[in-house]
Amino acid sequence: MTLSKLLFGTAGIPNSTIKKGNPIEGVKRIHQLGLDCMQLEFSHGVRMKEETSSGLRRASYQLGIPLTSHGPYYINLNAREQDKIDSSVERIIQTAKVSDMCGAESMTFHAAFYMKDSPYDVFDLVEKSLNVIEERLARLDIDIELRPELTGKTSQFGSLDELLGLAKSVPSCWPCLDFSHLYARTNECNSYSEFMEILNRIEAEIGHSALEKMHIHLSGVSSNSKGDLKHMNLDESNFNWRDLMRAFKDKDCGGHVISAGPNLEIDALKMKNYYHSL
Repeated sequence: MTLSKLLFGTAGIPNSTIKKGNPIEGVKRIHQLGLDCMQLEFSHGVRMKEETSSGLRRASYQLGIPLTSHGPYYINLNAREQDKIDSSVERIIQTAKVSDMCGAESMTFHAAFYMKDSPYDVFDLVEKSLNVIEERLARLDIDIELRPELTGKTSQFGSLDELLGLAKSVPSCWPCLDFSHLYARTNECNSYSEFMEILNRIEAEIGHSALEKMHIHLSGVSSNSKGDLKHMNLDESNFNWRDLMRAFKDKDCGGHVISAGPNLEIDALKMKNYYHSL
């Protein structure tokens, strides 16, 4: 599905949801708040009862709140042991299965760590695994966008160059663009002109449709020479999110903007309101 506008939501169930830990209530709360989407967080494991996934799919459809998802943190497609690589592949496939049952169309994950290996070698291994995953999901008749995340630490696979390379070589693969991570990783890319340069590059390399169906993570961020330290609330950070909203508007971007800072829905509403004021 191509989205014609930016949708704003939270990384997980909003903090103000009365029934904590209930994703169906989370979707209802997103709707009450006037937000547009929600990301399912499977960060510590892919566990969901079938009745919950079917109820979540129904609530998402009835309320018009589309879903994305985030896979477990303990994925490493460049692990030293083959069984750990195999386990990482299985975790991605399991996330895709459950996400598909919930009606999510886009899922993100941290693909790998460099482990002191050459980034080129790691790229080849990640690409190989994603091709295997794509083939297996096709056999299961699961149609979901695989979105490796732009990661915040320099020890992690997931630079902008790497994600664009994967998008060119794996048909179901698109980038999940965490602009806060990009800022933390590079100590650059924090101005309107730099944001426009990135969006223009994405459009030039993988097509205008990539700007129409983006999967974006945003938060405040603190960092050091090794990259991302922790997520922060937007206004407690130097991250220039208002100029990023301007760039999104001027490039007519569409897709999901997921607020990933501590005060999830407060920052999501702040971004949405500012974006629509432009």
